Amino acid sequence: MTNSSHHHDHQRLYNTSVTSTDPHQHGSLKVLKNELSDLIKDPPEGFIVEPDQNDFFTWNVGIFGAPNTLFAGGYYKALLKFPVDYPYRPPKLKFLSDMWHPNVYTDGQICISILHEPGEDERSGEQACERWSVVQNVRSILLSIISMLNEPNISSPANIDASIDYRKYKDDPINNRTYKEKLDRLIEKSKAIAKLEGIEIPQTVEEYTKRFDKKLSLKTNDDVQDYLNDDDDDDDDDDEQSEDNYSQSSRIKLITNSDIKLAIKSTIKSNNNNNSSGDYNDHLYTKW
Repeated sequence: MTNSSHHHDHQRLYNTSVTSTDPHQHGSLKVLKNELSDLIKDPPEGFIVEPDQNDFFTWNVGIFGAPNTLFAGGYYKALLKFPVDYPYRPPKLKFLSDMWHPNVYTDGQICISILHEPGEDERSGEQACERWSVVQNVRSILLSIISMLNEPNISSPANIDASIDYRKYKDDPINNRTYKEKLDRLIEKSKAIAKLEGIEIPQTVEEYTKRFDKKLSLKTNDDVQDYLNDDDDDDDDDDEQSEDNYSQSSRIKLITNSDIKLAIKSTIKSNNNNNSSGDYNDHLYTKW
């Protein structure tokens, strides 16, 4: 799909949002529209962003792990939810993909200064310049996320267990490989979903730094979560329900829950044969 088609789709969604929201929210919608236009003209490296098809205040985000980092080869999905008084207050970002990181809570919420409410915080010691302000935008948020993934803040971790694993790995990466092994397993799971969604994950610096214009799936991932929670004897019912819950853009074939199950189970089985580590849950997606 061309950038022109993207623009028309976004314009229709924006117009619908304007007519269906309180007039006091129109200023925030206009700011978001301008930011989206900027991201389309000059896409950030390693990201795909797409507004939700029913809510311009919710954006789908696809994050690619940067090459030559522990997250390289991974495809991480997230939701970015904006307040109605954006940009005066920060949005909230939550990972849908399962993460193992010192600054990501187990429910997918992240702890990062740029998304904290404006002003100084005496309790945390954060200065106002480190926190949200109206000069920040979606681009600066995305860049901060990449920085956070590659350089965790372990002084005030959101996930203590992940922080312990990370510090042990940094101190002795040869004998303390638990952190990397967990990341590797999650990366393989994310690759299975990326393949089914028709998403090509950049493997080299050259591929990573090219501009991405592929659209994300705009459907909810709740069926993936529901499916992963189901027993194996529910296979026959999965395909009948998947068409309404989990479809891709017109360029990508419909992905059934059985397709997802086979891809993920194949990855998990392969990794379990080679890696006994992993005391985290095996859900690829978590609900908002």
